[in-house]
Amino acid sequence: MKRVALALCFLVGNIIFPPAMAAALPVTVHTILGGVVKSVSWADSAKGTKSEIVVTNAAKKATHILVTSTTTLWDTDAKAVMPDKIVVRRHVNVIYLTTSEGINVAKSIKVLK
Repeated sequence: MKRVALALCFLVGNIIFPPAMAAALPVTVHTILGGVVKSVSWADSAKGTKSEIVVTNAAKKATHILVTSTTTLWDTDAKAVMPDKIVVRRHVNVIYLTTSEGINVAKSIKVLK
């Protein structure tokens, strides 16, 4: 019975995350602390656009970051906020991942006061 369960876990794991695919998808984690929101655009299904923010760091370098449905949006009190709280010239802390294709995807956006 244990052999069957082990074999099933191995097969399911390889279907979901094939060994060759897992090794080919390196992801880099980045953080911007105290960045300033330069621009915000929210998804519009009619136009086929995605949600994106552009954040400028302390060195004045602008970074385009994709905001997905799994991105956590919160404030300094650790309470969830709505996307309308992320506006131009607002200070934010952003944790984002850069995929092997060079796409920056936000994991967490903290709106500062």
